[in-house]
Amino acid sequence: MIPQDKIGPPLRVAALISGKLTCVDLWTLRKMYSVPCELCVVQAKQASGASPRKRLRWLVREYGLLGACSRLLGRLVGSPIIRRDNELLEEMFNFEDLQQWWKRTGITTVSVTTLNHAESQAALSRYSPDILVRVSGGILKPSIFSLSRLATLNIHHGQAPQIRGMWSIPWGIVEGRSDWIGATIHIIDQGIDTGGVLWRGGPQLAPGDTNVDLLFRTHLEAVDALVTILKSYSKGDNPKVWPSGAGGISTYRSAPGIWNWLRLLYLGRGRRASVLLERGIAC
Repeated sequence: MIPQDKIGPPLRVAALISGKLTCVDLWTLRKMYSVPCELCVVQAKQASGASPRKRLRWLVREYGLLGACSRLLGRLVGSPIIRRDNELLEEMFNFEDLQQWWKRTGITTVSVTTLNHAESQAALSRYSPDILVRVSGGILKPSIFSLSRLATLNIHHGQAPQIRGMWSIPWGIVEGRSDWIGATIHIIDQGIDTGGVLWRGGPQLAPGDTNVDLLFRTHLEAVDALVTILKSYSKGDNPKVWPSGAGGISTYRSAPGIWNWLRLLYLGRGRRASVLLERGIAC
C-alpha cells in the first residue's frame, strides 16, 4: 500500500461535450467516472456560433455550389436514418439506465455557449485540468486544447491516419475499406485527427453487420482503451505515443453528399457490403 503522504492530488479530468447528452456520451462518462480522478463536464449549448447563412457560404466556398447542394440533400435524406440509428444505439447502450446513473452522480457540469467560446476557456482555466477529453463536438481551437497540463485526447471513430474526419465507419462501408473501420485515441493538435496516437483498434467484422453494430462495438473497445490510458496518467505514467503519420496514406473525408447516403442505403447500411461479406467468406 502506498503511504498516505505519498499519494498526490487526484487527476483532474475535464470532459467536453456539445449539445444534449447522448447514450454514447453517457457511456463514455460512466466509464471515465470509474477512473480515480476528479471529473468535470463542460457542456456546450450549441455546436457552433456560426449562423446558418455563414455555414452555407462556407459550404459553397469549400465544395462549390453542386457539392454544397449534394451535402444539403444528403443531410435531408440522412436525418431520418440518423434518428433511427440513435434509437438503436439507445437500446444497445441502455440509455434509460445511463440517464438514471447520471442523475445520481452529481458530477460538476459547466454550461457554455460553444466549446470554443470564451466562457469555455474561462471555465477550463479556473478548473486547471490535467487531461481534457473531447467526448463530442466539433474542432477545438488551440485556445481550448492547450489548456490541459498533460494532454487533450479525442476518440475518433475511424482508424487514423488512414481515415480522418467524420462519418468514418460508414465511409469504410461505402468505399470497401476495412482498414478504415475502427477507432483511434489520439492527442488533439491543430490538424484534424492528426495528433499522436495512443491507441488504435477495430472491431471484428461479420456479415450482417450495419454501421450501427460496428459503431457500438468500436466504441466499447475505444472507451475501455481510454480508461486504461487515464488510469496510466493517474498513476503518474505517460502512455506511449506513436506519430499519427507514421507510414501509410492518410485520407480525409467530411460529411457525405446525397449519392453516398444513397450508396449506404443500397448496401443495406453494411449488410450487403463487400467489405463485410468477404470477411465472412474468409472466415
